[in-house]
Amino acid sequence: MTLYVFSAWMLALLFAAVVGSWYGGEVSYMLPGFVGMAGLLVLWVARRLPWGAGGSRRPQATAQQMQWAGELCHNISSPSVAIQGQIISFANQAFLVLLNFRGRGDEVVGLPLTNLLHPVDHPRLATLLAIAGGDDASDAEGVLRLVNAEGAPVKMHASISPLPAAPGSLLIQFSRDAVTPTRDVAEESMAVVLDQLDLVLFKIDAEGRIAYVNRAWERLTGLTMSDSRGRMLSAAIHPEDRAPIEKSLLSIAGGQLDYMSTEMRLVAASGNVFWVMLRAQSCTLPDGDLVGVVGTLTEVTRRKRGEDMGSTRRYLSTLLANVPGMVYRGRNDPDWTMEFVSDGCVDLTGYEPWELVDNHRVSFGSLVHPEDREFVWAQVQSNLAQHKPYQISYRIADVSGTYIWVWEQGRGVFSSQGELLAIEGFVTDVSERRGAEEKARRRMWFEARTGMTSRPIFDALLAWTLHQSQVGGYPFALLWVEVSGITEVLMRSSPEAADQVLATMARRFRPVNYPGAAVTYLDNHQFAVLLTDFRAGEAARAVSGSNELIPAVSQIASRLVQELSAPLRAGDEDIPVSVAVGIAIADARYIGAESMFAAAQRAATQAAELGPGHCEFADE
Repeated sequence: MTLYVFSAWMLALLFAAVVGSWYGGEVSYMLPGFVGMAGLLVLWVARRLPWGAGGSRRPQATAQQMQWAGELCHNISSPSVAIQGQIISFANQAFLVLLNFRGRGDEVVGLPLTNLLHPVDHPRLATLLAIAGGDDASDAEGVLRLVNAEGAPVKMHASISPLPAAPGSLLIQFSRDAVTPTRDVAEESMAVVLDQLDLVLFKIDAEGRIAYVNRAWERLTGLTMSDSRGRMLSAAIHPEDRAPIEKSLLSIAGGQLDYMSTEMRLVAASGNVFWVMLRAQSCTLPDGDLVGVVGTLTEVTRRKRGEDMGSTRRYLSTLLANVPGMVYRGRNDPDWTMEFVSDGCVDLTGYEPWELVDNHRVSFGSLVHPEDREFVWAQVQSNLAQHKPYQISYRIADVSGTYIWVWEQGRGVFSSQGELLAIEGFVTDVSERRGAEEKARRRMWFEARTGMTSRPIFDALLAWTLHQSQVGGYPFALLWVEVSGITEVLMRSSPEAADQVLATMARRFRPVNYPGAAVTYLDNHQFAVLLTDFRAGEAARAVSGSNELIPAVSQIASRLVQELSAPLRAGDEDIPVSVAVGIAIADARYIGAESMFAAAQRAATQAAELGPGHCEFADE
């Protein structure tokens, strides 16, 4: 701004000098002098205004002042940071430990403070910084939610103070001593009421430690309320049930799961084991903060001992975990509601057992393919009506939505009066078998339609021909034919359309469709040709030496490339085709059919690198 005023002053002086020269006399001196004095006055005023030189800039801290601010922050025992603007310039060890950045201070220094703050509290931080960093700088206090290295929120009380000795810097101290509202008489009365209940009420924090239990916990476990607070709830759970229950409770505390209901075993202080029904859900404050898990425990030992299924589950859990499939017991309803499923359901469907039991998250019936549901229902009902076991194969969707083929064997459980109580059975994955069957069926259809030799027969014929050649010196050649350029198009087509295109390609092997040759389809648009007669369409004539053999094979391979390279038609689309041929001539160095196959394939790869339509001899 000062430069602008100075430029205007110079122009005014020049103008005054010109105008003064017009009038002459004293005016020629007085007018420029007046303009000069006015300009000096304006420059002085401009320097005094806030937007003048240095008016809008706050003094910046020197390196020594910044070092002092860092040492001050380091010597504070509570979690603290020093910021310049909104950038963290120093963070003490207590702050790094609070957010699980121990030993990683270089990852924190230089970050904007908002990167470590919950997005909801960004406006609140801006307000506090404006108060502490204003012209009448003063301390500002408020509650902020930080985010630790794992992404979990940490609610802290923040106190922001300006640092006069380091201009432009602020010191933020964090503490957990947020004022706790005093409880009124009604709350005290409620605690007395809760202690009278014969139902265990508990609250655990995000790490699984007990924050509150009522008096029923002492009566149930023999552990006192005071001794239990601060201990892990999982410490009282039976070791066999501990891992899955602890995992589910931590999922609720982290917000990944809303609710759980399951039965488990607890171990009392006396060492006795008893069954309880656990129901738990997330504990959420009105402002949306997750502060742990709340739940109830109800003893069900007597009912569990009276249930044969509960006893069977305990004794067979280890065995069923190793069965390659899912063992189940369920109800005969359209949802196929499960009362029990083994751990094998995780490998089969991707769902945990508790997610399928009682349709807690998903019903087994909803996993069955829509086209198979009516078939499955009819088959099961027909066999149950006759009190006969049933065996069926159908499709289900796993947790990713991919459909797999399963085979199920089951039977009904009937009372002495013939009433259906439940259905029990076993489900296992047979997708691999079904895929192999479908692949074999499609290959048989392809070979029957095109007249090609099956791969097993071709392999046997090649091995026999190689043996006869090495014994009697009869020449023959093996061609490996690579067809490229059609894979992506066929992947977008239906299986039927892809088969039609492949059959069309197979019928183009006319140059080698005679008794002295055999053709087979390998896979992935690769073919193999066995040549024992090199005079196609004419009377067979023996060839001797490479001088005659190589030109004869080259001529047949060139005719084959010409036939195969014509574009293919897939629906309304013309597909360009690229062909490369590798040729292996019978030789004593081939110890078997596989080594000759490998030599021809390497030659085809070399031909493909040279470009479409090339033919290469192996080891030539």
